[in-house]
Amino acid sequence: MTQRSAGVDHRRTDTRDRALSVGLRLFATQGYANTSLREIADELGVTKAALYFHFKTKEDILSGILLDHIGAINAMVEEAGPSLATLDGREVLLRRVAEYQAGRSTHLVRLIRENFTEISNLPFGAEIKKGQRRLLEALAGPDATLVGRIRARTAFMAIQTAAMAAEWESADEKDVHEATLAIALEVLRGGDSG
Repeated sequence: MTQRSAGVDHRRTDTRDRALSVGLRLFATQGYANTSLREIADELGVTKAALYFHFKTKEDILSGILLDHIGAINAMVEEAGPSLATLDGREVLLRRVAEYQAGRSTHLVRLIRENFTEISNLPFGAEIKKGQRRLLEALAGPDATLVGRIRARTAFMAIQTAAMAAEWESADEKDVHEATLAIALEVLRGGDSG
């Protein structure tokens, strides 16, 4: 009996995760406003009622995508902890964020970039902004100057350009990510050699 329950729970979790993945792709490529629950259910190969079991609205799907994302970013910042007092520690965090983003696909960056106003106006928008601000403060380091804070923001934006560059460049996606990381690290270092 326990095995059967575990199987059902696994399928439910799998459907939820697949719905988040499909929702991410459709929201990024079609836009949040232009994507319906019916389209997500059709892509998943399930009924709208089956999708409704996991998510009552497309806002719930968007919330799941973005809150999972911010949770992962917050965990990276937490893990970095005291090492953020050093440039080396902040570089490690920037590398981890770049690796995480590369693994999540360009859809996440595109979703946020192209639907920023709609996301900001949703109930969880403030939490997303707070998580983003926390990451930028961590990359800047304690007692950062204005130049240091701008440097951290610019380094983060360089990482974000990997998603856009993948659309523009004919280069291998891995090469694009490595190039944007190299530039981001140069920006973060500024005049410091390490």
